[in-house]
Amino acid sequence: MKFHRVNNEVVELRNGGGDGTSISSKEAQTHGLFKVLQDNPPDASDPLKRALPFQPRSYRDFMLFERHYYNAASGMIQLYKPAIANIANIFSRLTGLDFPFFRPHALWYEQPIFYQSNHLAFYADHAPVHCPKYCEYLDVELELGALLGKPLFNATPEEATAAIAGFCVFNDFSARNVQMAEMSCISSAVVSADEILPRINDLTGRVIINDKTVSECKTGKWQFTIGEAIAHVSRGTRLYPGEFFGSGTFPDGAGVERARFRKPVQQQADFKELVIFYPLNGYTIRQLVPTSRLLL
Repeated sequence: MKFHRVNNEVVELRNGGGDGTSISSKEAQTHGLFKVLQDNPPDASDPLKRALPFQPRSYRDFMLFERHYYNAASGMIQLYKPAIANIANIFSRLTGLDFPFFRPHALWYEQPIFYQSNHLAFYADHAPVHCPKYCEYLDVELELGALLGKPLFNATPEEATAAIAGFCVFNDFSARNVQMAEMSCISSAVVSADEILPRINDLTGRVIINDKTVSECKTGKWQFTIGEAIAHVSRGTRLYPGEFFGSGTFPDGAGVERARFRKPVQQQADFKELVIFYPLNGYTIRQLVPTSRLLL
C-alpha cells in the first residue's frame, strides 16, 4: 500500500498516481503504516512541513554502502586535498586497486555506523530549501528511508525488519565545505514495507536536476541489512513507532562522489527544481529551490 497526506489527512494512493483517495476501506484503516502516519502528523501550520507524510520522532542515518564511503572520501580529497588525490590516482592506475586510505576504518566492517541528527529539520516535497550563507558546496544524497511501526528493545535483525512499517525516498542535503547535514527531505509518498523488502537489494535511483539526469545509482551491496542496522540501534535502547532511519547514500547517489562541486555557490546559476527519482512504483521526490544553487 501507498499513502501520502492531503490537507493533513492520510490518504491512500491507488494505481500509482493522482491525488489519492480518501481512506474508507477497512483494510487501509487497519494497515500498520496508516496508523503510524496518523499518529505522527507534521506541523500543519508550517508551510514547509505540512505536506510531509509524517513527522519523524527521531532521526538516525546509517552508512551501509562501502562504495559510497570510498567514492565520497575520494571526492572530498579531490576537492580539498588535490595533491593527495593525485597520489591516490597514480596508485590506483599502477596497481588496479582502491587507494587503501579511502576505505572505511575497521569498526565500520564490524557494526553498523550511524549518526543522530535533528528530526525537526525535515522539509516536504516542493518546499523551498535555502542554502546557508556559510555553505560553499551544497550536495544531495539519495537514500532509502525506513519508518518504524512497532516498538523494539534488544531486537533481533528479523524482529527489526518486521517492525518497519514503510519506506520513502530520503534526500539528505549536505554542506560539503563544513561536511554537515543541513536539512533533509522525504518524499510525499510512503510505501508499505511488504512492497519494498522483497526487492530491497535491487532498487535503483536517479538524480535529475533541471530535467537533466546527473546520476544513476542502485542499492548494490549492503554491508549490513536494514534489519541488522536497526537491531544494532535497539541494543540497550528502546525504539518507538515513528522513529526514522536513513540507509546511507546509495553508491553514486551524491555529487561529491564524482567531485562535481568545484565552483563557489555565488558563481552558479539558480536551479528551479531538484528531482530525485526512485522507482517505488514510480513515485518521486521533488524539491523546488528558488534561492540556493546546486553545483555540478
